Amino acid sequence: MSLINQNNNNYGATREDLIINSNCKKQTEYKQELQRRLSTFATFGLAFTNIGILSNTSATFQTVLQRGGPMTMLLSWNIVAIFMTCVALSLAEICSLYPMSGGLYYWVYELLSKHPKGKSKASFAAFITGWTYYFANIITIGATNVTVALSISTILKLMFSLTLSKMDLMYITLGITLLHGYINVRDINILSFLNQCSVVWSCIGLLVIMISLSYLAPHQKASWVFTCYENQTGFESPIYVLILGMIGAAYSLFGCECAASVNEETKDADTSSSIAMVSSIIVSWIIGLAFLIILLFSIQDIDPILDSTLSMPVAQLFFDALGFGGTMGFLILMAVCQFCTGATTITIASRQIYVLARDEATPMSSHLKLLNNSQLPENAVWVTIILTSFVILPFPLSEHLFETIISAATITIHFSYAIVLLCRLHATGSRKGKFNLGKWSVPVTMIGLFWTAFAVFAFALPTTWPITNDNANYAGLGLFVVILIITLFWLGWGKHNYLGPKSTIENNILFG
Repeated sequence: MSLINQNNNNYGATREDLIINSNCKKQTEYKQELQRRLSTFATFGLAFTNIGILSNTSATFQTVLQRGGPMTMLLSWNIVAIFMTCVALSLAEICSLYPMSGGLYYWVYELLSKHPKGKSKASFAAFITGWTYYFANIITIGATNVTVALSISTILKLMFSLTLSKMDLMYITLGITLLHGYINVRDINILSFLNQCSVVWSCIGLLVIMISLSYLAPHQKASWVFTCYENQTGFESPIYVLILGMIGAAYSLFGCECAASVNEETKDADTSSSIAMVSSIIVSWIIGLAFLIILLFSIQDIDPILDSTLSMPVAQLFFDALGFGGTMGFLILMAVCQFCTGATTITIASRQIYVLARDEATPMSSHLKLLNNSQLPENAVWVTIILTSFVILPFPLSEHLFETIISAATITIHFSYAIVLLCRLHATGSRKGKFNLGKWSVPVTMIGLFWTAFAVFAFALPTTWPITNDNANYAGLGLFVVILIITLFWLGWGKHNYLGPKSTIENNILFG
């Protein structure tokens, strides 16, 4: 088949204005509507900020201590990081081949549509992936912004002995979410600035924390840090407890693929986004490991942390080691980092719904794909804010709901990864992007697929024994409900209206 442009031009479009994959038998083309203003470092900043390494490890610190203690925390961190690096490498390879803003959703369609046996399933698989990934980000925004509220609550508790109720935390979280929405409809340069500042702020903050805890706090012995085992789960099997403890690392290390969500706003996206994805995971692995080791060496007494009633229990560690001033500094650092992460995740989610609307995979797509005067998908942003609010509203109902939201976000994201990696193995071919793994492509993808499938299963398991209605892990049920709703949505609406990614180039291109 050949591509024929009757006018032999693309109406003045540059290479970056019009992405054309000349090796494809069928072309899917998009008119450049979003402006390319993000550099490689800005895209890395987006991915690194979305991962939110310092704030996410801090938010899950007590949970992992209860599920195996220091030994499990460090072991699970490195195990998960190795697997997530494989996932990032495989996704980066696909991103280089298909540098479009649809990310996971677009990749699934392209991979299957090029395969004879997968072509008939491409639209369905892409629809499920796109919407699952969108809802995964919605849940993640809720978890992220709740963490900001928890940090604020802890600051108020320490400064004024003021205890906020669950309802108060819900209102604060909703306010933070609305502020994120406002930022996301103003100017992409503001977001780019926030992301790059977040990288610098996180690194400087980590350095200050490491120096302060290293020189000002008494330290535990290395034998305690690397061998201490704590188990408050009620389960006896150390292997099972290790699996439960992996949630901290798994939650903290997902999100690198968000670089692909702004491919059409990134310069040289076929290399820049791939580099950003892999480097963000590796940098997060190293920084996170250093941070955890410093924290564990600085624990004065593990019991007050395990039993802390502070909204952000890791603050108890800083209070015991550094006192009031050091704790305030840490909480402010964490709140700012997590605030930036929340703003970034809303960017990612809104771009996902924008791409789905552009391809007519949503109802009211003509409204959701509209851009405002700043060339940003404003309607998509506010729909994302509204849906996130529904995740936040049940927060006051249970003491364990925050942990459930974290698990739900983790398994839903990993489910989306698994679909993409499975399609990659199903549709392996000779075509490669500028970033490719060569002979290691299939083995790395298989390792990544194994991990994502395992994570979906593992983090839906019961986390406490005996199991009660209050402490049950409803994350698996949440994923089931999301998939059920999307499947019914496909059967009732999608299969009648959605055919796959569409061309928005309004010129005379024929496929013959």
